[in-house]
Amino acid sequence: MQAFVEARYEYHWAPLIGCLTAQLAHIGSGQPSHIIGSVTGLSYQPPQDAELPALLEDGLSALGVAPQITNFSYPNRLQRFRSRRRIRTELRADRPVSAFAVGVSPFGPAWGLIVGVDDERRAWRRDGPMTEQVSPWLPESEFNAAPALIMIAARRSGEPTSERTARTAAEAFVTSIDRVREDLLSRVELLQSDIEIEPQRYAHEAQTLAANWGEAATFWREHSHPEYTSISTHMAVTLSRYATLFPYPMGGQPNNPGVRRAAALILEEAYGIVEPITNLPGRRSANR
Repeated sequence: MQAFVEARYEYHWAPLIGCLTAQLAHIGSGQPSHIIGSVTGLSYQPPQDAELPALLEDGLSALGVAPQITNFSYPNRLQRFRSRRRIRTELRADRPVSAFAVGVSPFGPAWGLIVGVDDERRAWRRDGPMTEQVSPWLPESEFNAAPALIMIAARRSGEPTSERTARTAAEAFVTSIDRVREDLLSRVELLQSDIEIEPQRYAHEAQTLAANWGEAATFWREHSHPEYTSISTHMAVTLSRYATLFPYPMGGQPNNPGVRRAAALILEEAYGIVEPITNLPGRRSANR
């Protein structure tokens, strides 16, 4: 079998948002990245590529998309077979598939788009961060050997409404707060330790964190809200100061004691913005 889709990955600090932006555009449900990130909850999450937010499916549905999300840890042979078959079905229907460990980054596996398959070549055609520099082809043997199998297939299912979009983004916001606080505290703990930090990777995570909250602030300026607009704007400004300490790609000096103290103080300030949030309207457990 040979099947190819004319979809191109959209470069973004958070690779999954880059994949979804391109994927939704190709199926006719395109939205700007700041809307996709805010409605799915990706803009509020720590920048950990393999961690899916609780409201990802709800967020995509609110954008007029019917998603099918597959998430297996150490999948067995039958699960891998069904997943490969599902990808082929999507490609035949001219729909790309977002998948973890398909793209590559300077720091290891990342989200990427599966945009084709060539059975004679025994490989998947992929597009994502750095895949053109490394290889646009992923051997099926490598796909089969991956310890996790996370895929997002999607088809258009309707037209989004501004009201539903804002309501789902609010649910994603408050559902994410516990993880936001936990992530900020873990970052402060790292900075206050004597653990050596790899500059480039740390800088990339700092830029991603700031960029995601910047997009969240853009969303809530467009959908004005008495709590979320001010909170997201304050977070975006605070984390932009944090990110300036760690310019990408060089990374700054994350192992300099003074820089680490300054960064920890800024993150503590960010924690203070979200720490009082316990009973915002629409709040649900992070473990749905």
